[in-house]
Amino acid sequence: MKKEVNDKNIVIPEPSFGSNLTSIILDLEKLRTKRLGGNVPPYIFFQLKDIFQILETLGSARIEGNNTTLSEYVEKIIDKNLTDENDDEIKNLENAIKFIEDNTDEDTKFDRAYISQIHKIITNNLTPPPNGEGSRYSGELRRHDVSIKKSGHKPPTHILLPDYFDNFIKFVNQECKEQYQLLMVAIAHHRFEFIHPFDNGNGRMGRLLNYAFLIKLGFRVKQGRLINPSSVFYTNRDQYYDMLSCADSLKADDLLAWCEYFLKGLKNEIEKIDHLLKKVYVQNDILLPMLKIALEKKYITEQEFKILTYLVKKDDMCMKSEELSKFNINNSKDKSIFMSKLKNKKMITPTSENGRIYTIYFANNYLLRSTMQILKRNGFISDFLNNDY
Repeated sequence: MKKEVNDKNIVIPEPSFGSNLTSIILDLEKLRTKRLGGNVPPYIFFQLKDIFQILETLGSARIEGNNTTLSEYVEKIIDKNLTDENDDEIKNLENAIKFIEDNTDEDTKFDRAYISQIHKIITNNLTPPPNGEGSRYSGELRRHDVSIKKSGHKPPTHILLPDYFDNFIKFVNQECKEQYQLLMVAIAHHRFEFIHPFDNGNGRMGRLLNYAFLIKLGFRVKQGRLINPSSVFYTNRDQYYDMLSCADSLKADDLLAWCEYFLKGLKNEIEKIDHLLKKVYVQNDILLPMLKIALEKKYITEQEFKILTYLVKKDDMCMKSEELSKFNINNSKDKSIFMSKLKNKKMITPTSENGRIYTIYFANNYLLRSTMQILKRNGFISDFLNNDY
């Protein structure tokens, strides 16, 4: 077993000029400052955002051993049957993401209260270890020593933990030149897992903090960007643990290797997901193929397929009941009845509260099944989310 490392200071190593890591950082800087020119209507974008939040939270939970598959979770969403503790763990992560989005901007200070609140949210109403994913000391630093699965690293003793944690907080709140800010995010994730400040939930916490750090650095999730940072890790969970373990040496080369692994995965994920900001791509590569699958699986009728296809192909991706005349539904009462059926089946939703203009709804009903199939076919969903352990 490795000796405990007593160095509490956190240092950002300097990547060599012209290295792969330097190129990755430059590419990410372009993505960070890139003006988001996506033309997907907001009422479509936010449904996609809800879906990627499912992928983010489920992926993070499964890394820690939650055995709920994506297919199972989708069926539970459709049936409104989120009842067991595995589901509660995932819902807690969704609530934590909402907290982060509501309470994080470029001026946010990541103090102990902020981090503790996230820990309280993710462990809420969960059974404490060793039998569950909750905490004996929710929101508080651990009061005993711990070990890390699949790692020879022994985290700092709980007696020294307050000093390590205070140094971590100073590190993530320091003024940092732009060229080092993304390195700081990568190093912060490793260091959080290195000190393991809580009795449980450290992996989930570290990945949620990635999300918070990226929001602070200007990756504009509130202004139309989708981010699923945990996919960097769950795409190959063993590699994630191996890279973390290697960086535990705290040697500059090993830390730089970790940074390259982390930031390369993040760059690839952002570039991939940015396709979903393009309306033509969402129409032709996601929603129209999704409707074909839904028809083949008999989730929708032929008539529903034709009307929803018409809606998706429109430039604004929405329609009024009057447009049902195009489908030989001419009587006003019949139009009203048919639109009510679509609303009751949650296949359409108003584009504004109490509005009479409707768009397709695919994030919380039977269409979610075929949407997930298409996202997987197009490379947005890892096999890890459905594989049994």
